[in-house]
Amino acid sequence: MSNLERRIKLHIKAQPHFFKASAHIGFENTLAKELAMLGIEECEIESGAVHLTAKLENVWQAIALSRCARGFEMRVAEFHCENFGRLEHKIKSIAWELYLPQNCGVYVKAFCEKSRLYHEGAVEERIKEWIGEGDILLRIRIKNDICSVWLDLCGEPLHKRGERWVEDAPMQETLAASILLRANFAGYEKLIDPMAGSGVFSLEAAKWRSNSAVILNRDFDFAKMPSFREAAFNNFLQKAKQPFALKEGEKFEILCSDKNKKAIETIKHNVGALPATPLLHITQSDFFSLPPEQNALLVLNPPYGKRLGKGKNLYREIGKKIEKDFSGCAFAIVCPPSEAANFEATLRKGALDKVCSYNGGLKISLLHLR
Repeated sequence: MSNLERRIKLHIKAQPHFFKASAHIGFENTLAKELAMLGIEECEIESGAVHLTAKLENVWQAIALSRCARGFEMRVAEFHCENFGRLEHKIKSIAWELYLPQNCGVYVKAFCEKSRLYHEGAVEERIKEWIGEGDILLRIRIKNDICSVWLDLCGEPLHKRGERWVEDAPMQETLAASILLRANFAGYEKLIDPMAGSGVFSLEAAKWRSNSAVILNRDFDFAKMPSFREAAFNNFLQKAKQPFALKEGEKFEILCSDKNKKAIETIKHNVGALPATPLLHITQSDFFSLPPEQNALLVLNPPYGKRLGKGKNLYREIGKKIEKDFSGCAFAIVCPPSEAANFEATLRKGALDKVCSYNGGLKISLLHLR
């Protein structure tokens, strides 16, 4: 074993480190719940993020299995910094050979707030000069003259799970998964997804409940780290199961539909990338024509914003349909805050769980009733 390998084993593999997992706004507790199911329980929550302490290999595994996290970063260093001389000294003193492959540089994103070093572009240019420019993302956060250095472990955001055809205004996979988990989707025998679009709710639920081996259709930047053990990671993937994988004798089905023919074609294309699953039933039908259902979870992502067009009473009509034909079901519906009151006005009495978040830059409300 070389001296570098010994240092990597001692300082990187053997020690717990501090990480930041990005969450969708309003779903921080949901991500913390998922991480606990994946074996990482030392978490602290802030707006849009979950901070965690864990060993690096456990975080690699969580990145592979998490469906709710948007990204993961590892804190490399933190220090007081009031000028470029101090910044240069501390950055150059980091043992980058423990974190980056030989001759590999970084591209830098700096965020400066209430600090004497306030010019983000100048910070980025200096650090690229000192370390070298490359394709691994390094985030520098300087607040109140305290600089924290974070190494991105994922590369592309985690909602990019591989190729997926999408319809207009697609919802990110990680947001759909967060909504499903918050709504306790695995506590029901049936999931109804009647305005499916490109099928993101149905696809996330099907993957989460699948018994098949974990298949990754993308690479992660942590695989470039000198500490990465490919054989051990692949062995983990072969043995790993999703937390909600169906147990023997357990029932679960997904009724996925949309009134738009093109949307159905998109869903079928996306389903074709999955291992064969008997869970998913796809039909072309209008939500307002669906027969009554009981004891299921209804998930809805209706049009909003410009897509709503002239359908100003859509959410009131959705509420009436739920009251008439799905009164025995739980539901989770995504809507613009301006329409939430119209929707609530038509519903049966009950304690609504309301979450404010964002989808594609638009403010949304998730209304959930168990």
